[in-house]
Amino acid sequence: MRQLQVALIGAGLIARLHLGAWLDAGVAVRVYSDDGRAADVAREFGAEAVGSLAEALAGADAVDICTPTGSHHEIALAAIAQGVGVVCEKPLAASTAEAEEIVAAAERAGVRLYPAHDVRFAPAFTRLHELVTAGRLGAGSVARFLVSAYHPRPWTGNASARSGGILTDQMLHGVDLAYWIFGDVVRVHAYYQGELATPAPAGAVAAGTVVLTHATGALSQVVARWTATPRPPVRVAFHVSGTGGTVRYDSEWPQEVRVVDGEAENFGYFGESPFVSEMREFAQAFAGGPEPRLGARDALAAVRITQAAAESAWTGRAVELPIKEVA
Repeated sequence: MRQLQVALIGAGLIARLHLGAWLDAGVAVRVYSDDGRAADVAREFGAEAVGSLAEALAGADAVDICTPTGSHHEIALAAIAQGVGVVCEKPLAASTAEAEEIVAAAERAGVRLYPAHDVRFAPAFTRLHELVTAGRLGAGSVARFLVSAYHPRPWTGNASARSGGILTDQMLHGVDLAYWIFGDVVRVHAYYQGELATPAPAGAVAAGTVVLTHATGALSQVVARWTATPRPPVRVAFHVSGTGGTVRYDSEWPQEVRVVDGEAENFGYFGESPFVSEMREFAQAFAGGPEPRLGARDALAAVRITQAAAESAWTGRAVELPIKEVA
């Protein structure tokens, strides 16, 4: 079988995580970044570096977009125009209109489009989805999702506070989980505070919360935080209740282990890295295997919901969302 060829665009932290996962999946990767870092990253991982986007896309089966959000639209459309499949780090685009254009272009071209929402691939959330889908928690579900992480560097770009800040960036993880578990969202009510616009100083903090009303009647609260300290670097948690029971999870459990001569570091995630699981599913799909657990409709839904959250937080009013099918 011919080895899958992926063009990885970007050379930051997410690009490095994706690159290692693609290589673990047995994929050949060429790296391009317009900031001059591609050669160093490629050398470190044993991949190939190329000098332009056109060179990266030439002959590729898929592109993996790991660049700042504002560039996703242009790169995705360039790849789709050449019949190259698309994997895109969240969010798919900076606006609902751009996301809709990408999805419509991929459908017209018959090109596969997969968003990189890595938290879906964490074992605990996979198990939660299984429990809810099987009806183990009963009806009338109420859920709370938490996503918290340290942001050690100043945020880059020129987004305004009105763009939603954390609501349209980090909170997307929790929003995507709520949508995956409970389905379409018809009402969004959000609030945020802290450093929201970019650029922001190093060590900046922010918090956002949103309440989602699902078409099924389920209610989800998503809380996202950017913390000022790096411990823990990432924390994800959920508490979901229904008429049939309650299930809880927190990635900090156990938070610390105390021993007679000091403290151990926080434990890592249980099981395989979500990035490895994610890229393996994408690679299998691009090679003609089964479709992965998320696709274009999920990418578009996440952008629509988080953009509605930004509007709600800015105006102080809830936003009603009509249920839309992918065009």
